[in-house]
Amino acid sequence: MTWIYDTVGEHIELMLASLSTMMSHGFKSSKQDFTFGPWKVTAAKNHIMKSKDIERLAEEMNMPSLPEMLFGDNVLRIQHTDGYGIEFNAIDALKRVNNMEDAVKVACAQEWQESRADSEHSKEVVRPYDWTYTTDYRGTLIGEGMQIKVNGTTERIDMEKLKAREQIMFFDDVLLFEDELHDHGVSMISVKIRVMPTSFFLLLRFFLRVDGVLIRINDTRLHHEAGKNYMLREFSTRESKIAELKFQKSEADLEYIEKRLKLDFINNAAENGCPAEENPAVMLENLRAIKAKHTALCSQVKEIAAAQRESMDSIRNNLGSVMKLIQHLQQNTDVEVQPLTETEQQSAEFLGLPVSFTTAEVPPAAAALDQQQPLSPEYEELSEAMLDAVPSSIRSNIKLAELNAFYQQLQQHLGKNNSESLSVQRMKHLKMKVSDAKLKVLQHLSLVELDRKGHVRLVK
Repeated sequence: MTWIYDTVGEHIELMLASLSTMMSHGFKSSKQDFTFGPWKVTAAKNHIMKSKDIERLAEEMNMPSLPEMLFGDNVLRIQHTDGYGIEFNAIDALKRVNNMEDAVKVACAQEWQESRADSEHSKEVVRPYDWTYTTDYRGTLIGEGMQIKVNGTTERIDMEKLKAREQIMFFDDVLLFEDELHDHGVSMISVKIRVMPTSFFLLLRFFLRVDGVLIRINDTRLHHEAGKNYMLREFSTRESKIAELKFQKSEADLEYIEKRLKLDFINNAAENGCPAEENPAVMLENLRAIKAKHTALCSQVKEIAAAQRESMDSIRNNLGSVMKLIQHLQQNTDVEVQPLTETEQQSAEFLGLPVSFTTAEVPPAAAALDQQQPLSPEYEELSEAMLDAVPSSIRSNIKLAELNAFYQQLQQHLGKNNSESLSVQRMKHLKMKVSDAKLKVLQHLSLVELDRKGHVRLVK
């Protein structure tokens, strides 16, 4: 929680600034005015209220006590030329304190109560009130007959715009009250303002530290840009237990050192005329951004690669199953399946699938036929007389050479064992020049027989 560290640092700066202001003015009254367009900014500082005035005010506010250092006449006012405006003073801030409830116990309260359990004074009832003087004060609207209207909005103060370097034409810091909480911490509220050429910005901060217990900050921010007819006011409250902060101080220290080093780099580079892109602080910031993008890209690439692997495995498994089914159909049915194209075969090889049964290899017998090679003497050959013995209605215009070539292919694949058979689709797949006429001729010569499925088997 870096904001706690920053706030503590700002609190110390506020205390030092307040001390410096009081010393420089010697506790004398001071008043500063500055005009910003139709607005007049007034910062008035005066003595700490006297004890009798504080006691009288406590009675009026029905509170047992008030802060030790109460600057009742200190005020920071922003007023329009038409008379309306807003101001910040200590009395109105104290009116927002809960005077009926003691919400915070000091770290040693439990031990103190236990050590005095037998004392009669420990049983005395004291009227509770918020002795930390916690207030959610956000300013007091001023003006007779006309006041600033307060409406809710979703618009926010542009903090990035406020970080831009601008000339500060007016600045002041006004302390409203402070109390050391009987040496158990500190409670204070102050308001400071800075006026730039384009806008003014005000911060009212209530800071509370109860030693060993908690730190609490209530902030009211007010911002107005020149030319606009409205102001933006934001209120925030933050609180954290001291026990939760003990283990975060080192991290906050390191972050503070990093910011200081970065600021020194930037200032030194600017003084030496170093280009912005060569500034070490900027380079480190860019490198950090590049590393973050690289890490995000690596994570995305891993996710994409995992999805690709999953998709490839799914495609491979499904396609493999389909190819096995096609092979089974080719071997057991007459369904004709065209062989894979060259592109399809390359894709199958890329996926790691077997393609042996999908390639269209030309059997030796078919190759011999295509090259018009003579029939091998080890196979039976049909004669012209045998072909002439077949009725012309069956043999049609079949030539003896083509019939012998087809018969040789059957003998090569089926041999003399009539237990083997080939389907017509299988013969076409093997590039055998099969036809119904050739099969009928061979069947008429009692050289082959066909079963009911149309499978061809050699006759012994």
